[in-house]
Amino acid sequence: MHVVTIGTGYVGINTAAALAYIGHSVWGVDVDAGKIERLKAHKAPISEAGLDALLALPLDLKFTTDLSECVQTADVVFIAVGTPSLPNGEANLAYVMSAAEDIGKTLVPDHDVTIVVKSTVPVGVNEMLERRIRERVASNGGDGKYLHFASNPEFLREGTALLDTFYPDRFVIGTRDDLAYQMLYALFEPIIRQTFEMPAFIEAPAMRPDTQCLRTDQISAEMIKYASNVFLALKISYANEIAGLVEKLGGNMADISRGMGMDRRIAPYFLQSGLGWGGSCFPKDSLALLSMARDYGYEMPIVQAAVDVNARQKTNLVLKILYKLHTLAGKRIALLGLTFKPRTDDVRNSPAVDIARDLMSRGALVAAHDPEGLEQARIIYKDDGFVFCNSPEDAANGADALVIATEWEVYRTIDWAKICRLMRKPILFDARNLMRDHRDLVSGFDYTGL
Repeated sequence: MHVVTIGTGYVGINTAAALAYIGHSVWGVDVDAGKIERLKAHKAPISEAGLDALLALPLDLKFTTDLSECVQTADVVFIAVGTPSLPNGEANLAYVMSAAEDIGKTLVPDHDVTIVVKSTVPVGVNEMLERRIRERVASNGGDGKYLHFASNPEFLREGTALLDTFYPDRFVIGTRDDLAYQMLYALFEPIIRQTFEMPAFIEAPAMRPDTQCLRTDQISAEMIKYASNVFLALKISYANEIAGLVEKLGGNMADISRGMGMDRRIAPYFLQSGLGWGGSCFPKDSLALLSMARDYGYEMPIVQAAVDVNARQKTNLVLKILYKLHTLAGKRIALLGLTFKPRTDDVRNSPAVDIARDLMSRGALVAAHDPEGLEQARIIYKDDGFVFCNSPEDAANGADALVIATEWEVYRTIDWAKICRLMRKPILFDARNLMRDHRDLVSGFDYTGL
């Protein structure tokens, strides 16, 4: 099939590359000319395991900033642009609406084409986009009988996006249009049925998954994405709330998480205590769900509590640092990790950044390092007052305290004895509990977990 993906961020580029790998002809479209030039050179604009290697293969995969160059021959068009949070918690639909407008004014269909929303959008937005595209196509003299619409939410994790694309647990198609469903199922059938040849350079599961495919309506598909993400956020917040009590009682939260996770009804995933959740999905989806509920006069105290507990984790850490140092004014704090989680270069909505800003607001100097996120952080937070360091040793040099804010594996194996010697005071706050089971490596430190 001929496929167009509008947006070449985490969702769009991984979807485009995977579809090209299984044999489709794919165009990636983005308004960012710099991204497109990089992609034309077979370089991903994001840090994602295996993506550069996949882009280097001889695939039928092209890139452009001009939608009109490719949309007319498309069988399937994906809208895969960002929907960040507005200050009031609502999803910012500007990029989605712009993509729909571009489709409507450019496409004059002469064959069946299915337009698919992959972006995470509030309930009802799929229907609104369908209306607007149909109206715009009709005003251009296009025949609406060729237009078909579906919601196909993504369930990718940054850092393992290709793994999740090629080996998904589930595949959701939201549409009442039989032809749209058939086209999407045929498009993804090699992945749904796991009949493709595994890429050697992408980490694969020990056993291929028994991928479940759910057909539903668009509203339910939209809500499945929000309900899934916020449920995972709830698990993390619950684990952190339990950890706060366990700390007072003197128990072992690592063992408690393991014990809970042994229950098949609960499972071990997303039960780790620590600094809390961040990134481009959990924060905005939690706030968007609360915003949707407010529109209907409906209270969601459990979801609100998850948001509040998550915020409290960050405040608790700053207070622990303050109590230990007595004052933060003039103190140098080394921060290891700026991304919201390991295996990505994404520093958006990162708890580490929130911690750094809070520390600086209290007079501290923050010297930060990250193995993947420094380039992005230097661009996004260039005016925030961070001292960006090229190594953990540079960050620790002369520091009054050190915070592990992202659980990068590389931090577990650094020369902690050298770090200890470089610091003014060997005080370690392990906000991700990375060294909890390796205390012998940090024996020279005044150690505090979270």
